[in-house]
Amino acid sequence: MVCSFRKCLENPELFTITYELVPGRSTRLRQFQKIIKFAEEATKDGRLHGLTITENAGGHPALSPAVLGREILKLGLEPVLHFTCKDKNRNQIESTLFARDREGLHNLLVMTGDFPLYGFMGRAKPVFDLDAVHLLQLITEMEKGIELPPEAPGGGVKLPPMPFFKGCVVTPFKKLEAELMPQYYKLHRKIKAGAHFVITQVGFDARKFHELLLYMREEKLNVPLIGSVFITDVRMARIFHKGIIPGIEITPQYLAQIEEESRQEKDSYRAALIRAAKLVAVLKGMGYDGVHISGGRVSYEDIAFILDKAEEFYPRWQELVAEFQNAPEGTFYLYRKDPETGLNIPERYEKLAPAQKKPLMFTLNLWMHDLFFEPGKGFYNFAVKYAQKINGSSFEPWFTRFEYAVKGFLFDCQRCGDCTLGEMAYLCPQSGCAKNLLNGPCGGSKDGYCEVDSSKKCHYVKVYERLKAIGKRHLLKEGFIPPRDWGLSGRSSWLNFYLGRDHHRHPVPENFQEPR
Repeated sequence: MVCSFRKCLENPELFTITYELVPGRSTRLRQFQKIIKFAEEATKDGRLHGLTITENAGGHPALSPAVLGREILKLGLEPVLHFTCKDKNRNQIESTLFARDREGLHNLLVMTGDFPLYGFMGRAKPVFDLDAVHLLQLITEMEKGIELPPEAPGGGVKLPPMPFFKGCVVTPFKKLEAELMPQYYKLHRKIKAGAHFVITQVGFDARKFHELLLYMREEKLNVPLIGSVFITDVRMARIFHKGIIPGIEITPQYLAQIEEESRQEKDSYRAALIRAAKLVAVLKGMGYDGVHISGGRVSYEDIAFILDKAEEFYPRWQELVAEFQNAPEGTFYLYRKDPETGLNIPERYEKLAPAQKKPLMFTLNLWMHDLFFEPGKGFYNFAVKYAQKINGSSFEPWFTRFEYAVKGFLFDCQRCGDCTLGEMAYLCPQSGCAKNLLNGPCGGSKDGYCEVDSSKKCHYVKVYERLKAIGKRHLLKEGFIPPRDWGLSGRSSWLNFYLGRDHHRHPVPENFQEPR
């Protein structure tokens, strides 16, 4: 029996290795049989500690990961199911989690997910009812034994605990400070929400891999860290270079390096396997807790080759660091470079990029917030009394129309009735973020622009820049913004705020409390 994924990660003496399977749209095709054969051979070899299974990768419909997960579990190897937010609302998510518990599929990799693309007779509707932080928090509650609210059928009952083991994803491979730091700050929220382990997104820059490791150590984010290793042949390198896959970038210099290796090796795919093996060795040498291999053909022979070669390369891993330099010119690094190793020294740059000046409208919003929306200050108590009189009166519809006329003009308000402008530097996530994320960015931005609409600046880049201008960028790693309450849509968010009906009524989860 292969060591379980969870036990391997919890053992600091072991180096955990997983491989990513991408199911197609049918179990009746040859691809599915190739995947099953891969799993059988991996189980016999014993060097893989888990097989992760994607969920509608790339935003396309595919076989449910649970179907393949059950097959792999029968073989004796641990499946790790990707669990994304793009296609399911919160009720369907909870229902699916109950099913996963029943099936014994407890290892989950929680992600926001790619924006939906192709679907039946057109593009699918994006859901994103919860973000990755919300989802991690929900699963944490289920691990403790979730309590059903009184209004739910069978309400007031506490369900038995469910032994999930869940991880999250982060990318250090960002060019701009305003892209990178929100990634790290969201990681704080994910770990506070209960993430048991972290996997990086795909990248090829050794210094960025090392930066994330240093950051987690310095910030005492004490969960296992797994580095992604993508088998990148010339064809895939050219796809990454064109920016077709959100969040993955290859510079012209790195592409030329891969193309030259392919010519020297006379076999593009073998060259890709060797390069993957070198990165496995480098990550192990740095101090990563494991690697997550993806890409390539579904052939266990190739993975065995990578693992054999990685052991061969490991004694001289430091010499290989120079082969993994894939950062666009002008890339921001949080730590100073170590001229001897080519990695980083644990010393942050004293000064980040200069803060931008506060926009005049932002300054006015801050002033208005302190005057009307800060409990105990300004006109807050008067506003509460006024809201109580308006609520339910014939004047309420007119008051609501007035509010949304003002907020529509100033903030492109989407009338959600559960306003988060105060937590978002007065930028609306319902109109500003394609995925309506409330607790930090996804990993798909490029050069500060949105993965879905490349003409728009990433919402969280703008939020970060504003918060930095007032010395409060750290707010992006603190606290927790609950999911939108859809029962409040179209109603006055001002009344909902003053009368305690919006997301502010939910206490911060206990596991989000900062240690004193």
